[in-house]
Amino acid sequence: MMTAIRPARSIRFKMGLVFGATFFLGFTGAAGYLFKRVRAVLVEQDNRTLAERAGRLSDRTSVYPLVIPLPDRGEVMALWLISGNARKRLYQSPRFPADSSLLTSAAVVEADTFRLARSVRHADDGYGTLITLVGHSSRPLHRELRSMGLLLLLTLLASILVSGLSAWWLSGWLLRPLRAIITSAQSVSRAEHTTPIPIPNSGDELQELAETINQMLTRIGQAVDTQHAFFAAASHELRTPLSILRTEIEVTLREAITDRERGFLHSQLTELRRLSRLVDDLLAMSQLRAGTLRLRPERIALDDLTLHLAERYQRTLNERHLFLAISFDETADHLTAWADLDKLTNVLLNLLDNAVKYATPGTRLDLSLTQQADQLSWTLSNQTTAPIPDPDKLSREFYQADPHHDGYGLGLWISHQVTRLMEGTLHVSGAEGRFRTEIRLPSSEGMPA
Repeated sequence: MMTAIRPARSIRFKMGLVFGATFFLGFTGAAGYLFKRVRAVLVEQDNRTLAERAGRLSDRTSVYPLVIPLPDRGEVMALWLISGNARKRLYQSPRFPADSSLLTSAAVVEADTFRLARSVRHADDGYGTLITLVGHSSRPLHRELRSMGLLLLLTLLASILVSGLSAWWLSGWLLRPLRAIITSAQSVSRAEHTTPIPIPNSGDELQELAETINQMLTRIGQAVDTQHAFFAAASHELRTPLSILRTEIEVTLREAITDRERGFLHSQLTELRRLSRLVDDLLAMSQLRAGTLRLRPERIALDDLTLHLAERYQRTLNERHLFLAISFDETADHLTAWADLDKLTNVLLNLLDNAVKYATPGTRLDLSLTQQADQLSWTLSNQTTAPIPDPDKLSREFYQADPHHDGYGLGLWISHQVTRLMEGTLHVSGAEGRFRTEIRLPSSEGMPA
């Protein structure tokens, strides 16, 4: 069974993820470093501007006589005269931060929503120190830094998107030969043949992989051909002696023999029929595998064929105390199918065999035949106490739902394949102790006479 690859586990996704993660980490580191450098430059430039402004205002300030230059619009300023332990405030703007530690702080500080620069010089008379504090709002600088950070973030996201799409396209381009190999290998599996897959002329590991797969397919094809030839030859060789033995036993049973001898012969006849059925199945399997099974489609009155098979199984049904209820679609114009009579008979016999074999004794088998558009539906259901396996497994060759029952696990597989060749479908299902099989075949309406 082919395992479906999840997109999150594909090589293409992993390559894109690794490439995207590498690019993300690299670009994030570079963007972070760039942001720090630009921020340092902007802050340093703003500090220098404030310091120069504070120096100019300090130079224009006079204590005796008192001359105080006014700050520009948007600026705040404070003037302090310190003489010994005495400290006198000469001027302070209305919105200036009320923090006395600013007098002894660094050259440029942030207080509240302002950035302040401090200028210190001696007073005009030589007694005391004049401290000038000038500042402006820190919001423009922060706004500019936020804008730059947002721009870098958007650039990062756009770059990740572009790099992700580029990585996805690049990985797809690199893996295109591998995808071609997978597609070809899947078509080989579906077609059940061993046609070599195309070999890319790339000179790399993909070419080596394709060549290795073709060598493996060649060996598999040889083994399969040998197996088919053996099954076909063995089946043909066994059919004749088995037919002779069965005929001789049937003739002997008509003669006057003891009951004990008759019992032995009946037992041998049962085993011969079972072996003949196995030989027929092996021959059909080899023909299906080799594609040599030929069909001769014709008009088949499916209702008459169903009644004939039911009459044929009546003795077996009585022995197992089973009752077969048959219903036909009375509204159908006709119940005539377009199929191969011999092959369809074998398919229906196989389905009846399985139903009788696994049905609970004393229960009823329901068989219905209806017309649905341009198809006929032949449905058989039975009650059973046996475990109902997965319907998908029942269509596999050599699969046995219950190894304690007779059979080799070929019947349903052959029925599936033959029904498909007749352009029909075979569905099996089971639930709550009831098993159901349905065959849909094309109606003979519109077919050549």
